[in-house]
Amino acid sequence: MSTPPVSTLKGGVIGTLVVLVFAEVVAAFETTMATQLLYTPGEFFTKDLSALIWIVTVYALAAALATCFVGRLGDQFGRRNVLIAVLIVSLVGSVISACAPSLTVLIAGRALQGVSGAILPLAIGIVRASFPAGRIALGVAVVSTSALVAGASGSLVGGVLLDHATWHWIFWSAAILAGASAFLACTMIRRDPPETLASAKGIDWFGGILFGGGIAATLYGATTSKDVGWNSTQVLVFIVIGVAALVLWYQWERRIADPMIDLAMFADRKFSLGMVATALIALGPIGMGTVLSITLYRTPNVINSPSGDISLPVGLGYSATMAGVLGFLTAAASFAIAPLIGRTSQNYGARTGLMAGSGLVIVGLGIVCFAPTNPVVVIAGLLLSVFGNGFLYAGMPTVIVECVTPEHTSTATGINAVVRTTFQAVAASLVAILLTVSPIILGDNSFTSRTGLNLVVGVCIAACLLTMVVVSRIPAQQPPHAQGEPSAAPSPALDEEIR
Repeated sequence: MSTPPVSTLKGGVIGTLVVLVFAEVVAAFETTMATQLLYTPGEFFTKDLSALIWIVTVYALAAALATCFVGRLGDQFGRRNVLIAVLIVSLVGSVISACAPSLTVLIAGRALQGVSGAILPLAIGIVRASFPAGRIALGVAVVSTSALVAGASGSLVGGVLLDHATWHWIFWSAAILAGASAFLACTMIRRDPPETLASAKGIDWFGGILFGGGIAATLYGATTSKDVGWNSTQVLVFIVIGVAALVLWYQWERRIADPMIDLAMFADRKFSLGMVATALIALGPIGMGTVLSITLYRTPNVINSPSGDISLPVGLGYSATMAGVLGFLTAAASFAIAPLIGRTSQNYGARTGLMAGSGLVIVGLGIVCFAPTNPVVVIAGLLLSVFGNGFLYAGMPTVIVECVTPEHTSTATGINAVVRTTFQAVAASLVAILLTVSPIILGDNSFTSRTGLNLVVGVCIAACLLTMVVVSRIPAQQPPHAQGEPSAAPSPALDEEIR
């Protein structure tokens, strides 16, 4: 299988990459922008938080379910075609939400928006099928790390829109982004080469429903545990249902000729270890990192009281806007080093990038713990951690790309995304518990103590250390062209375009 030359790329390497980043921005924006609605007064947003939380929860559940199907559909029928369809569904969901006369209709629109959560596996599959072998790792790194900066800016942009317009513009802006992205995908991304698509007689819809339903039920149980606790009957019932569905899915997939997910992939040591590393990363630095950074930025370090100022051991006391700006700037800095991340993976393998990312997170969090009320120390430490997260975001799908054939790329990276999402939900619940250990109580308010901070940092560092142990057992680099894709020397035209 030969790698397509630059001239066959409809929009060129750079043009195609820009479109894919733009598409991933749509998914990341829709994930974070709507969280601002939880704090919006008026209309039907005056309902209790347990009802409003479905604005966020239904998106995550729909994204998990869609990812189980979309990756395989892209591998089978063309990733470009499925990407365009996903963006159109997302556009429709955004319009429904923008025009919603009630919370129920808005939540239904958010469910349709959730399909965009499956964009990343499609984007990675397009990179694998279309880019020259020497540029695949760069493309995966850029697309993956774009989620960091887009996610960080989504909440900030959502806040600005609420301050200067109405909540409807959160969804109108998402619709505009999705429509523009679909148009660009139509005009600038080439159709998948037939040889990079999977051949199958049919679609294993039942297997997909079992897997997606099992993941969605487990994810819902883990998400609601933040509010009702892990010993809640509701949480346990959903987790049991989810696990039972996954057991049935496993038995079903073993018995059919064309399964939705080929279980043979898990027999590959590199693939399985990559999934374990992904679970650890999602449970630690990625899953806990966002909550930890917001806690450090927003928690006040001094409380005024009639008896005098009281110093707190954790926090900078920044406003929500300042916290959003800092989150965006640090994420943008991580995105800026995406070429370095891609070059590291290309030259030394994804496991090197995962090692580097884990090490940077460990150092960064150690710096934060040194003086968690000093702005320079905290921001410097979190910046290093975000750099590390950039390597981790890119390394998780890249290690999977290195060990699967092109026609299974979107399916395999879709499974990787589902694992990451599920363990991030567990991490969000866990970090909420850890941060409230031995709190500092002042009147009716409680604040994070050094004990709570140290516990969260300790779990993150432990997860990073375990990740390094797991990654060290991953076999040496197997470049994407190893399975029958000959590596060709890049042409002068390609070098000039990349520059």
